[in-house]
Formats: sequence, structure tokens, C-alpha cells
Amino acid sequence: MVRRKTVKPRASGPKNVTTGLCPKCGTIGKILIIGVIGSEKGKCQSCNSEFTL
Repeated sequence: MVRRKTVKPRASGPKNVTTGLCPKCGTIGKILIIGVIGSEKGKCQSCNSEFTL
């Protein structure tokens, strides 16, 4: 009998998400990075406000 190897699911998510502290509401969580390279802005998912990085 042959033992099968299990395949782990790939953890693929959005590439423009980082974890950090929101300067507006003060929560630590996911921050979306939006905008073009050179003038990026961050957007907090909990308070939904935009701020400059």
C-alpha cells in the first residue's frame, strides 16, 4: 500500500495588505495599501479611513 502525501492549500491573499497600527483609530490590524507607487496611502479596515504612509 502506498502512502499518499497531503497537499497543503496555498495561502494566497491580496498582496497589498499589511498589518500595522492605524494612526486615526489606534487599532492594530489589516491595512490596505492603495495608490500608485511613490504616492501610496493606507486604508484601515476597521474605521475605513485613509491616511498617508
